[in-house]
Amino acid sequence: YNMAFCRDCFLRFFVDRVKKTIDKFRLFKSDARILVAVSGGKDSLALWDVLNRLGYPTHGLFIDLGIKGYSEDSEGMVRNFAKLRGLDFSVVRIDAILGADIEKIARKVRRPICSICGMIKRYLLNQYALKNGFDVIATGHNLDDEAATLFGNILNWQIGYLSRQAPRLESREGLIARAKPLVLISERESAAYAFLSGIEYQIDDCPHSKGATSIFYKGIL
Repeated sequence: YNMAFCRDCFLRFFVDRVKKTIDKFRLFKSDARILVAVSGGKDSLALWDVLNRLGYPTHGLFIDLGIKGYSEDSEGMVRNFAKLRGLDFSVVRIDAILGADIEKIARKVRRPICSICGMIKRYLLNQYALKNGFDVIATGHNLDDEAATLFGNILNWQIGYLSRQAPRLESREGLIARAKPLVLISERESAAYAFLSGIEYQIDDCPHSKGATSIFYKGIL
C-alpha cells in the first residue's frame, strides 16, 4: 500500500479492511449466526478476533484431528484465546466420530493426509453448522492461500474448482454458506495483526504439511 503504520493505525487498517471485504462481497449480515473454523493458527484466531471487535455473533469450532502433540497444542491456543476474550467455542474430536485419528484414516483409504484432512474438516464443519442452526461458516483463508489455490487450479485447469473459488459460497441443499473475510489480507499482514494484538497462536506447521501442493505453489509465487 506504500504506507507506513504505527501499531494502532495498522490494527485499525486491518479491521477496516476486513469490514470492507465483508461489505463488498456481502459475506454475511450483521445478525448472522457465524461459525468460525479455528485451528489455533494466526489466520483463524485473527479472524475470530476481528469479528468479535466488529460485534458479530460468533461461535468457534476446533476440530481435533488426533495428531499427537500438534493437535493438543493447537487446541490449547484456541482455549486460551477464547477464555481471555470470553468467547464460546466447541471441540469436535475426529476419533470419537470416525473411530480413528487422521493418520489412521489416511492409511486406510490410501490417500495423502492433506487431501483427506481437508475433506473431513469440511464435512464436520458443515454437519456441526447444520445441526446447530448457523447461517454461515467463516474460515481464515488469506490472500496467499487464495492465490496459491487459483494458481494450482489454473495450472491443472480444474474448471469445477475455478468456478467455485469466491469469497463467499452460497448455501445449497445440505451445505451451509461459507465466507472468507481475510481474502484480501496477506499472510504477512495476518501475522503482524496477531503479533501486535498479543494473540498467541500455533507457530509450527502441521507435521504432515511437508510436500503439500499449496505450500509448493506459495513458494513459486
